[in-house]
Amino acid sequence: MGRGIIDRNARTNRLFLTFIPWLAIFLYDFMNTLIERVFQISTPSGAELYGDIRWIKESAGGHEPVIIVCHGFKAFKDWGPFPAIGRYFAESGFVSIVFNFSHNGIGKNFRKFSEREKFSVNTFSLELEDVGAVLDAISADKIDCQAIDKSKIGIVGHSRGGGIAIIKAREDKRIKAVAGWSTVSYFDRYTDAQRKRWREKGYVGLPSINPDSLFRIKTDLLDDLEKNAARLNIRNAVYDLGKPLLLVHGTADIPVPIEEARRLYEGADKTMTELVELDGVGHMYGARHPYTKPAWSMDHVLELTSAWFHKHL
Repeated sequence: MGRGIIDRNARTNRLFLTFIPWLAIFLYDFMNTLIERVFQISTPSGAELYGDIRWIKESAGGHEPVIIVCHGFKAFKDWGPFPAIGRYFAESGFVSIVFNFSHNGIGKNFRKFSEREKFSVNTFSLELEDVGAVLDAISADKIDCQAIDKSKIGIVGHSRGGGIAIIKAREDKRIKAVAGWSTVSYFDRYTDAQRKRWREKGYVGLPSINPDSLFRIKTDLLDDLEKNAARLNIRNAVYDLGKPLLLVHGTADIPVPIEEARRLYEGADKTMTELVELDGVGHMYGARHPYTKPAWSMDHVLELTSAWFHKHL
């Protein structure tokens, strides 16, 4: 009889010891659940801005640094790798915010260009205003996330979005560090002849494989460039930045040649700036739309950018 009791206890102990690791794994997975929410805010100009905020559930009891992600021209928060970018930063210990610029042509259907009129009157100043609206929403707790550390805000932008990120980082003390991926070094990329035709016609059309989805850019953009030339000077913004800056650029980038990153680096404070050149890598780091499988170069950019933000935020 005593022997039988010992056997039952032994079986119970074995079951208990088997249960404990399983429970630990369950609790770890539960506490490390990725939370993803869509938010909507209004900009000072009265436009609606939509974004995705992501963080890990276990962060809800504490506070994590924030990374704001700015897309480039004709991109949007659900294009290509941007959802994966937001998830990566969240899983790396940040609260990530990936948003649509209010005049990027995307409306409530997040995967369709439907707001052509807004797209046609978009300007660089409106995009700077959009970033300011996101910062204001963070400061005023208008984005539903208790895990945000408001004192540690970083921003990263791709291509044209990189220029916007750098200028806003120079202007707003709430941003503590900035990263630029394949960043343009100047916004005014038009010849005198192009500007003349643009003004004569009243708009410039963008090529499209679908004639029903033709988009135009009106002269609001040119007006913005002329009226706000000093503010929109990216190289001057780098020179006056006074904050940690990371520049990542591929040597095989065709839309934005590597020389543009080198020019930005030339005018930067070398004690706070790092330039990473990726040999043979293009503008999107191997990422495509739809983003169905990871791209090695994109993963590498995310890893080094995450490590850099952890160091500087």
